[in-house]
Amino acid sequence: MNRIIHILLLGLLLSGCTEEVHEVVAEWQEKGWTKVRTHGVKKEHQRHSTLMSEKAQGVEVSWIESGQRKTKLYRQDSHYYLALRFFCGDGDEFAVVMRKRK
Repeated sequence: MNRIIHILLLGLLLSGCTEEVHEVVAEWQEKGWTKVRTHGVKKEHQRHSTLMSEKAQGVEVSWIESGQRKTKLYRQDSHYYLALRFFCGDGDEFAVVMRKRK
C-alpha cells in the first residue's frame, strides 16, 4: 500500500503542476506585497522563480520577448521590490513586479 502511495505522489510531482500567475501573485499579496506592473507578454508558462533582496540598493527585473532580453531597474529607496519571473516553453519570459513599503 505504501508503495502505491509513493508512486502516486511521484507521479504528481513529475506531472509538472504549475501555479497560475494570479495564484502566485495572490500568495504574495497575502504577505503584504502590492502588484506594480507586468513586463513582457503574459502567456502559458512552465515554471517561475522569485528575485528579491532587502539589502540590495535595487532589483533588476529582466524578461524576454521574441528572443530579445529586456531589463528595468527598480531602486529600493522607500519600498522593497520583488520580481516574479515566469518561464515559457518558447524561450520567452515575463515578469510581475511587486513592492512593499520598508
